[in-house]
Amino acid sequence: MKQGSLLLFCFFLLYGSLGVGYGQGSSCESLDPFCAGDEELVFPNSNANNSNIVNGEPGPDYGCLLSQPYPAWFYLQVEETGNLRFNISQFQNEDGSGSQYDVDFVVWGPFERTEDYCTNESLGELNIVDCSYEPDTVEQMYIPGAEAGQVYVVLITNYEELPGFISLRQTNSDQANSGSTDCGILDEVLGPDRFLCDEDETTLDATTNGVESYEWYRFNEVTNVFEIIVNEEDPTLTVTDSGRYKVIVYENITGQADEDEIEIGFYSEPVATVPEDLYICDPNQTTIDLSAASAEILTGNTSEEDYRVNFYESSQDIDDENLISNPSAFPVQESREIFAQVEGVESGCLSQGVLFKVELTFVPENFLPEESVLCVDLNGTVLAQQGISEDLGADYAYEWIAEGNTISTEAILNLSETPAFNEVTLIVTDSRSGCNVEFNTTLLIYSRPENVSVEIDGSDFTGGYIISAEATGGVGSETTSYEYRADNGAWQESPVFRNLDPGFHTISAREINGCGITSSDEFYLVGYPRFFTPNSDGYNDTWNIENTAEIQIHIIYVFDRYGKLIKELSLNGEGWDGTYNGRPLPADDYWFRVEFEINGNRDHFGANFTLKR
Repeated sequence: MKQGSLLLFCFFLLYGSLGVGYGQGSSCESLDPFCAGDEELVFPNSNANNSNIVNGEPGPDYGCLLSQPYPAWFYLQVEETGNLRFNISQFQNEDGSGSQYDVDFVVWGPFERTEDYCTNESLGELNIVDCSYEPDTVEQMYIPGAEAGQVYVVLITNYEELPGFISLRQTNSDQANSGSTDCGILDEVLGPDRFLCDEDETTLDATTNGVESYEWYRFNEVTNVFEIIVNEEDPTLTVTDSGRYKVIVYENITGQADEDEIEIGFYSEPVATVPEDLYICDPNQTTIDLSAASAEILTGNTSEEDYRVNFYESSQDIDDENLISNPSAFPVQESREIFAQVEGVESGCLSQGVLFKVELTFVPENFLPEESVLCVDLNGTVLAQQGISEDLGADYAYEWIAEGNTISTEAILNLSETPAFNEVTLIVTDSRSGCNVEFNTTLLIYSRPENVSVEIDGSDFTGGYIISAEATGGVGSETTSYEYRADNGAWQESPVFRNLDPGFHTISAREINGCGITSSDEFYLVGYPRFFTPNSDGYNDTWNIENTAEIQIHIIYVFDRYGKLIKELSLNGEGWDGTYNGRPLPADDYWFRVEFEINGNRDHFGANFTLKR
């Protein structure tokens, strides 16, 4: 307790009652707000240089303060519930240097914002929260259990009456259960900036307890200042135009002003245009750039703001705001659907979702062979009209190119004359996707062989005939190959034939690509008949071996299966009629032995034949 404080207190009451001037915050009616967080709050004290109120006004209960020289009145508002602990100090200079002065204080509360803080009842003994009249230059002010929204009135006095500065710092802001203070009245009452999509108006609501009046302003972009909106004094304001708005409110107790600003933007809902489907042409491609569709998706929008396109794998992903994270390299293994939505960059407004497809479209591989055959006759003239390639359908376009010139746009290249070129390029384009592939083919021109020659080796009596054929001549004979057949038999690659029956024959050769057939001259093979049918029908009624210029028959013996001589046939005879001593023999296999001369050499031969009835 300071000595002589009671006398000094009385003196200040008398002196104060005579004062007629008021400094800022020198009376409860002129309360100044203060707050303190992590930062130190420094402000001038009340002294003879700035105030003629040398003592506290009569009426309030000042608690422990036996004197109140040069009072400075403040109020603080609680922002976060908790305990509040402050250091209050007083020193000569604003930076904390120089002499330190004795400082005292008293705190009343708590109050609601709508209450009148300055009545004698409000500043009564029952509402004193903390008080100090110690001769200290640093005081500890403690407000326990402060609740958000409450108001406390603080009186700080200048015991030594010297000009200086007061420092206020909260010392427990980093501790558990600590509260905080708020100097603002509105506490961002208008909320965050609003960006409205497809709306015509919005209402700003600044309604605040304990506020006496409201003023509304709109920012003028030309003059670069806020201009008051006349006749708008209500807590709410209906806005129909984009712009920057401000409200100023005045507390009904202290008249303290506070303000809040908000940006309002009215935007049209973005438009998402359904794009053409995207296509993958390369079968080795594993990702696709979805943003290639962005320009088309954005075509329905104006330049009201900047836009971006968001891509999604499903409509549910749109609802969940689960965007495709890397649309420029989206992995694709099969054809699938993609969803897209346009978003305003400034407004955040979203369009309706649209759907398009990512298609895998590949032209068939090996669609055109590396070599294509054109068939001509022996003079090189095309055999009728011939076509190269095939028609894939209406979804494809074709371009045939030879020696740098387009020669056809049909699916099939039809040739009715022998071309002057050998190399042809075909570009096939999928008209839906624009995917195209290029093929090259070499024209091979062939005809049938010009000749088929036959060489005969062996005989029917020396192990059988060996017939060798050879196809020669014709267009392209140097690079093509042929297949052969005897008479109307099966085609074969080998030009050699064995086991041909005696009689007339021809050998045919055909070009393997189907460019024609040529046959040899007919030739005759001498030999023995393998069967005969003595039924008097005029065909094969007797069995014999004919004599020719190549083979001279001397004698023929016929035996049954047991080796019994049945018949001896002489040169140029009628042959055997199937009887023995005038009696018909049964159908069976019989044997013969022939003695003959070939190329001047005598020889013999034996085999079996069949009698059929």
